[in-house]
Amino acid sequence: MRRRWERLGLRGRLALSFGAIVIVAFGVVFVTVRAQMSHEAEVIHQEEQRETHESDATRSERRESESPIEDAQSDVEKTFLVVGAAALVAALLAGYLLAARTAAPLRRFASTAAAVDAGDLSPRAEVGPSSAAELRTLADAFNHMLDRLEDAFARQRGFVSDASHELRSPLTAIRGQIEVLAREPDPGVAAVRRVEAVTLAELGRVERLVEELLALARLDEGVGPRRRPVDVAAFLREAVAAAPGGAALGATAGGRIALDPEMVGRVLRNLIENARRHAGAEGEVTVSSSAAGGRLRVWVDDDGPGIPVGERGRVFDRFHRSDAARDRGSGGSGLGLAIARAIVTAHGGAIRAERSPAGGARVSFELPGLRAAE
Repeated sequence: MRRRWERLGLRGRLALSFGAIVIVAFGVVFVTVRAQMSHEAEVIHQEEQRETHESDATRSERRESESPIEDAQSDVEKTFLVVGAAALVAALLAGYLLAARTAAPLRRFASTAAAVDAGDLSPRAEVGPSSAAELRTLADAFNHMLDRLEDAFARQRGFVSDASHELRSPLTAIRGQIEVLAREPDPGVAAVRRVEAVTLAELGRVERLVEELLALARLDEGVGPRRRPVDVAAFLREAVAAAPGGAALGATAGGRIALDPEMVGRVLRNLIENARRHAGAEGEVTVSSSAAGGRLRVWVDDDGPGIPVGERGRVFDRFHRSDAARDRGSGGSGLGLAIARAIVTAHGGAIRAERSPAGGARVSFELPGLRAAE
């Protein structure tokens, strides 16, 4: 019985509870009135027996003074009103207590929501295993929402902290170079040129970082790709040729696909730059593609040290660097792969990192909607 009650929803519990209250109240009124009527019937019967032994004059006087039936009806009416009123009050009180008990979890939800609104994301809605199914479902959804919010705020704080650190590093280097130059009473041309080179390099880092932060912000705001049909082979040739660092073009798939050339071109540029930093100036970087099941798969291989297995899922996180080859001194901001993942996801595709047959790293992505060339 207890298990059946626990499986009932909130509506079922309320319906059964109020139905039980009404039935109990009706039963109390019915039993009380029935008992009172039985008592009055007995009184009337006794009066009738007494009248049979009285004289006609006495009976006439009694009829004129009072009627036993009218007196019984009056007593029944009074009893019905009193017991009915008491039963109604009891039913209202029971309904109020039941509603208060039912609403208690909702009040806890409201208290938790107020704490969250005040900035504390740690509270969670708690309901017992005997609570209604709707309340348990609501609590699970509410807690899941809070988990996601807490994770999002944590990632946002981490992102802001990392971005501040990334911007502070080149600005600190620029300031240091200028202070060193300012301490020289008569700086020579070589010193000025050295400070100029360092300053321009650091400003270039700041410019790239700001550009990538703006790109991520636009993607986070839901700015979708502007798709148009392109020839796969021609697009890949142009994108690889335009990417800095240089890469060889391997096997290329044919066909046409609808994509945003600027966005996907940025993906390829980021992957090639990442592979070049990983492989070094003398390393090999190759871009290849294939078609399968109406999807275009593109991958970038390098012969560098590769990415450890435990890091392959995290390399797409913002500001994540897996090893010394991907440090700040290499020129990377730690946002290139994060931007690539956001763009590929916006196109309905997927991206992953794995080991390359060349011995280094392979980063590949797939896009849907590939069609044969007309």
